[in-house]
Amino acid sequence: MPTNNRKKGIYCLEGLWDHHNIQDKSTVLPILDLLEKRNYCDYIYHDCATKEEIEFFLEKWKLKSVSDKFPILYFAFHGEEGSIFLCNKKKYTIAELGDFLEGKCFGKVIYFGSCSTLKIEKKIIKGFLEKTGAIAAIGYKTDVDWIQSAACDLFVFEALQHDKLDSKGIEKIYNKIVSDYGNLHRMLDLSIVINDSQHFPRKRKKIINKESGGIKKQETRNKE
Repeated sequence: MPTNNRKKGIYCLEGLWDHHNIQDKSTVLPILDLLEKRNYCDYIYHDCATKEEIEFFLEKWKLKSVSDKFPILYFAFHGEEGSIFLCNKKKYTIAELGDFLEGKCFGKVIYFGSCSTLKIEKKIIKGFLEKTGAIAAIGYKTDVDWIQSAACDLFVFEALQHDKLDSKGIEKIYNKIVSDYGNLHRMLDLSIVINDSQHFPRKRKKIINKESGGIKKQETRNKE
């Protein structure tokens, strides 16, 4: 369990999994509960069935006071290439999401827990990252099994706690995902696209020098 980094909370928006069954209890909440109860990270959760509901809760997330504490934006929906599904087969596209989040995601991770959403040209995903300022987009390039993808989601969220969301840290997180969890990410065709068009610097913390009475900046380093 990571102990030397500030927790990176998850802001989860979840769609309906069975539009025709009002008794359907399918949800990703147990994944989030496990992470919170094991003290990996906190979360905020909302279920959404319409574009208006998604954008209402995204508007709340765009507040810096919220997104800084919950920098992992998790979309748990049915999906297809370049889109997530709302109710009645209505779609919300990556292009629409990029327009709505333009310039509001600096250093954040956008995670699509949906079938095939990232089965699109990498240049489109790169454009989405540049427009929003997000440091990475993660998601599947194929249709995935519920249990297997839930396990993969859990592993990725755990990995995201192991380093900082900056240019140096995201590379280490990527390497952990592809090396530490067996063949699951390959089997599910998990795509991890990093925003290399921007530099995300490592934040420095201020330390008070009691002897000189001054303040100096020191990089916060991770203990390996």
